[in-house]
Amino acid sequence: MIQLPKEKEITIISKPSIDSNEVSLKVVNSDLAQDIVNHFDFDRKQLFIDCDEDALLEIDPSLKTFNKLLLWESGSLKLTEEEWVSFQNTIPLLSPFLAQDKSGKDLMLAWGKKDSLLSAVTTGLGTYYSRSRQGKWVKGEESGHLQNLSAIYVHSNPFFVQYVTSQIGAACHTGYYSCFFRKLGPNDSISFVYKSKVGA
Repeated sequence: MIQLPKEKEITIISKPSIDSNEVSLKVVNSDLAQDIVNHFDFDRKQLFIDCDEDALLEIDPSLKTFNKLLLWESGSLKLTEEEWVSFQNTIPLLSPFLAQDKSGKDLMLAWGKKDSLLSAVTTGLGTYYSRSRQGKWVKGEESGHLQNLSAIYVHSNPFFVQYVTSQIGAACHTGYYSCFFRKLGPNDSISFVYKSKVGA
């Protein structure tokens, strides 16, 4: 069975189908996440892991819809000026940012700050916070594999941002379209979702 990184927070994304924009997530410690993997019901659900092995994508058909707020769409804020100012005071210091394409496919899970979200609203580009470089990160700024956003949703309990985007090239630094390019299975099996890479 795959071994998750020790002493690291693991994000678990849950949704009812692979192409659903209905999504929830939770952040757990590595021991709990490893226990979830070890006892996963592969007969009823599907499980994918991201390139850095610090995010899991669970497909569970029993899940229903989740509450979310449409913050921005096609270049326009969907809140009043007063609501927008008030909302900004609720944004945590650091929170998960999930990018999905328009078909509902999950592309990547990163982290972002208030400035990341404000920049995304202003520019329409997928923007995050790089914890390794400790600074603003516009996806594809160097590689050209940009994320042109069509909508931004926000969730609470826990707070996270959901980008809906048109992905240019690869979302993953490995060259795969999505960071969730490996599917876990019973008996320690791992299969690749994509036959080939789209860029590096």
